[in-house]
Amino acid sequence: SFPETISFRVDYRPPLPWKTLLMFLGDRAMPGVEAVHENTYLRTVQIGSSAGWIAVMPLGCSEHSSPINALRVVMSDTLRPVCVTVLTRIKTLFDTRANTVEIDAHLITDPLLTESIKNHRGMRIPGAYDSFELLLRAILGQQVSVKGATTLAGRMVQIFGKPICTPWPKLTRLSPDVRRIVGATVDQVAGIGMPKKRAEAIRTVAKAVLTGDLALVPGGDPDIVRDQLLEFPGIGEWTASYVAMRVLAWPDAFPIGDLGLKKILNMTRPSDILARTNAWRPWRAYAAIYLWLSLSG
Repeated sequence: SFPETISFRVDYRPPLPWKTLLMFLGDRAMPGVEAVHENTYLRTVQIGSSAGWIAVMPLGCSEHSSPINALRVVMSDTLRPVCVTVLTRIKTLFDTRANTVEIDAHLITDPLLTESIKNHRGMRIPGAYDSFELLLRAILGQQVSVKGATTLAGRMVQIFGKPICTPWPKLTRLSPDVRRIVGATVDQVAGIGMPKKRAEAIRTVAKAVLTGDLALVPGGDPDIVRDQLLEFPGIGEWTASYVAMRVLAWPDAFPIGDLGLKKILNMTRPSDILARTNAWRPWRAYAAIYLWLSLSG
């Protein structure tokens, strides 16, 4: 139990491999903002003037009852004014509306995907709770390992995220503030340990998000957003496709430039990759997740 909190139930279509989903999110968590603790996903939240924290876990059931296909969402009472928005974002983050039975049935016939699907049935596209935060994470992840991107993300949080008090020792900061990033110099952003060109790209997209010139919302037009992103210096095809997958929740997004996917497909030419993955349409984003899981073991 948690003092001064409100709780909700969020239903999903089974199955849902909760531990696999937590592993994926935990490996890519923004230090100080997100964390995985035991069987629970944690993060800080700010919407307008409301700030607090959330905890998401499977809804428990008694030993003799049927499984409950739902998540329990606990949030600090400070988020009561924006709880509907928070719940909407949580549904996107955990892709609760996906009909994974249909998706898995479409993909499992491909030998390249069969084993991963059997091991992680019902895997979702982990969405974005905060669109700009995930775009920032994607840019930080360009040409570096997941671990390296996490280190850079933690430094961004410490410099550009406001402190917040929570009952969770790992939750100490709000997500990097887009206004603070726009107001910083290129040298200040690059000072976390990245090339100045990448720092300039972060400032440029932050300004576009702040002014509304770049709209990153689930269900947004992937072609329009892709073209917009590719116009920014320092943002390439991989980042645009990754954003389409996790921010726009486009089920057919596929980052053809991803080194891991090229390795498992044993292909490098985009035309060959497109031809090989055509049978996975319109669920290529789910196929990409399953392939990444097979690489991680």
